[in-house]
Amino acid sequence: MNHMSIPRVLRTPVPVPQSAHCPRCIVRDACAPAGADASGAGAFDVLAGYRRRLERDETLLRRAQPLVALYVVRLGHLKATRPDRHGQPHVTAFHMAGDLIGLDAICAGHHACTVVALEDSEVCAIPYPEFQDALRASSQLMQRFHCAMSHEIVREQAALIQANTPAAERLAGFLLSLSARYAERGLSPNRFRLHMSRADIGNHLGLALESVSRLLTRFRDLGWIELDKRELVLRDPDKLEALLTAVPA
Repeated sequence: MNHMSIPRVLRTPVPVPQSAHCPRCIVRDACAPAGADASGAGAFDVLAGYRRRLERDETLLRRAQPLVALYVVRLGHLKATRPDRHGQPHVTAFHMAGDLIGLDAICAGHHACTVVALEDSEVCAIPYPEFQDALRASSQLMQRFHCAMSHEIVREQAALIQANTPAAERLAGFLLSLSARYAERGLSPNRFRLHMSRADIGNHLGLALESVSRLLTRFRDLGWIELDKRELVLRDPDKLEALLTAVPA
């Protein structure tokens, strides 16, 4: 496939009416069809999104692939990886509904990460030239874009800070971060599914798989969480928060 052009699967505009999956999308107003009828048909207001469905373990982007489009997660969860100093894949981020994927390619013109679906997922692809035009045309969209970039910077800074903390604090911070992200999306902050494997969590946090499993068991035995396979309940998030506040500045 020629990555310098829009892939065939992305070429046909698909109306994306407002739905439960769209409130956190930064381009939700720009791609809402203007004058659409009940079926969702109609001309696009500012830019056209291109919907793409991904099966579990399917690759959305590959490292070094030229920038063609940005992607907003509509359904599902994905992970981003890039090689560490030993050339081994390191999980840099987990993406969920509303997240904007592809920001890493804006400066260099090619992607620094490989992005793979953790489960059956759906993204809305926005051709980058059209996205740039939309930014120039809408100050509101520009503000949302800046907010999205700011969120990424804050998340990366938090990950750097936690990189040198004890293992229990790293895992507690990760669970609380997931909780906050689900709360932002109007979902339960205390009951959610771990869509990533324990191995991926460990890779992301710089912990061995055994350490992640042992710490989850410890948190469960202390009564701080309930865990059934990947179904997680935060029973006492304040205790997890206390682990973080106990870390010296």
